[in-house]
Amino acid sequence: MITIRYHSRFGLFLHTGIVASAYFAGAKLGLSYAVVGGAISLVWPSSGIALVALLAMGMAVAPGIAVGSFLANVSVGVPVAVAATIGIGSMLAPLTATLLLTRATRFQISLDRINDVLAFIGLAAVASTSISAVIGTTALLGGGLVPAEGYGAAFLKWWLGDMMGVLVMAPSLFSVLAYSNPVRSRQRAVEACGLLAVTCWVSYLIFGAPQLAGHGYYPAALAIFPFIIWAALRFDRLGASIVTLTISAVAIWGTTHGTGPFAAASAVDSLVRWCAFANVVAATGLLLAAARAQERGAHDLLRAAHIELEQRVQARTEDLEKANNELKEEIVRRRLLEGELIRIGDQQQRLIGQELHDGLGQHLTSLGLYCAALNQKLQTQGHPAAADATIVVGLVKQASLLTRRIAHGLDPVAMEYGGLAAALHGLAETARALNGVDCVLSIAPDVDLLDPLLQINLYRAAQEAVNNALKYCHGQRIWIDLERSGGQQTLSISDDGVGIDHEDMERASGLGLHNLRHRASLLGGSCTVSRNGLGGTTVAISYPLPEGSGHAQATR
Repeated sequence: MITIRYHSRFGLFLHTGIVASAYFAGAKLGLSYAVVGGAISLVWPSSGIALVALLAMGMAVAPGIAVGSFLANVSVGVPVAVAATIGIGSMLAPLTATLLLTRATRFQISLDRINDVLAFIGLAAVASTSISAVIGTTALLGGGLVPAEGYGAAFLKWWLGDMMGVLVMAPSLFSVLAYSNPVRSRQRAVEACGLLAVTCWVSYLIFGAPQLAGHGYYPAALAIFPFIIWAALRFDRLGASIVTLTISAVAIWGTTHGTGPFAAASAVDSLVRWCAFANVVAATGLLLAAARAQERGAHDLLRAAHIELEQRVQARTEDLEKANNELKEEIVRRRLLEGELIRIGDQQQRLIGQELHDGLGQHLTSLGLYCAALNQKLQTQGHPAAADATIVVGLVKQASLLTRRIAHGLDPVAMEYGGLAAALHGLAETARALNGVDCVLSIAPDVDLLDPLLQINLYRAAQEAVNNALKYCHGQRIWIDLERSGGQQTLSISDDGVGIDHEDMERASGLGLHNLRHRASLLGGSCTVSRNGLGGTTVAISYPLPEGSGHAQATR
């Protein structure tokens, strides 16, 4: 609702004068169609003008309504006392409507909500206009302008006239105050002009053309409803109010000239019929326009919510994609770090192996030679300690052999010619020699051997699996198989022992399953543990081959 605040008496006086002039002009137009006592008209646009004035300018300009009504009635010969009473009633009706709409409801002059339209029809058009009808008809009765037996009919005609003024005139003025242009394109402008032209033409055919308009054939008036519906659905409240005003003007003109479906022998009866029908038409247009506006508002809200949801989904997707990229980068960094740690660990093991081989191994070799010479000397002299010396020589040889084997295990690939294949052969021989287990190695001729670092990872995995088989499976045979299938290679270590379930492998802390899986991940592959057909356990590490790899490094 638009309300003007007045900061000076002159501004208030000026606006009150404007309201009085507008009311007077509308009243003069209505009184030209007066049907009872020279003061009751079924065409009363001033009731709509008064309501809009109070809602827009504030209730302070209400005296202008009384002044305009008084001057209009006096100008047509209504007694001064009666005209003054009518003016007070004309002022009280829109005042009551304004108070009810602003205090009892959250009324908005845009009429975009069905609740606002219902409040406008019920409180402003129906309830408040009865006040002016009661006061005005009673004043005419007191002034002798209306007979007592005609009081009820006079009241009804006054009430219908004021109601029609509110329903037909006020929405058009609301549209001017709360301007919202529904015509936003050239096509819409052409459609609006076509709608107005067709409405005028059909209204004339129904209500004004003497040769076509039928007297008393009420169904003919129903032909205007498609245009009301068209205007309400396509051009909102502005279109509905303009079409309703246009139809009303043409219908009033035709009905007063005795044509149209509402024309009767009495001009008063003609206007009463038309006035009741016009109120229904106006209410229908307003309700349709409000329903359409609410539907459009709900659609806009859904659309805005959809756009916001899409934006949130897009933002969340971008965040997830960013987090995923960061996670991938972190995984790559961790793999590089873990690979570097393993490389450093393997390097340290190789260094230790080299120290054992070159340091302790050489010392043990020298010690073995010295002990052998000492043993030879003692045997030549027939010394009783010769037998003990022989035992010492054997123990030193065993220590030297064990040192070489430990050194070989710490640096299996780099220290032996043949790389991974030779290292796996050494692992199988060690398992046979130290543990008495038949360890069989099988390397397919089409396998591709990787770079030294990855060969070490593969060997360490095989070493871990073989050690687990020796510790926990208690079998008689172990198979080490390295084979290729398409773009995948698989290193599998199987045994014929008691077998270990996958759940037990997961729970076991000493089996090194995490180490096996991690070394498999460094190869870009996976590690599986399963029970084989012999009842034992099979540990398989499968990994993809690099693109373009050949067979040049096949086992020798």
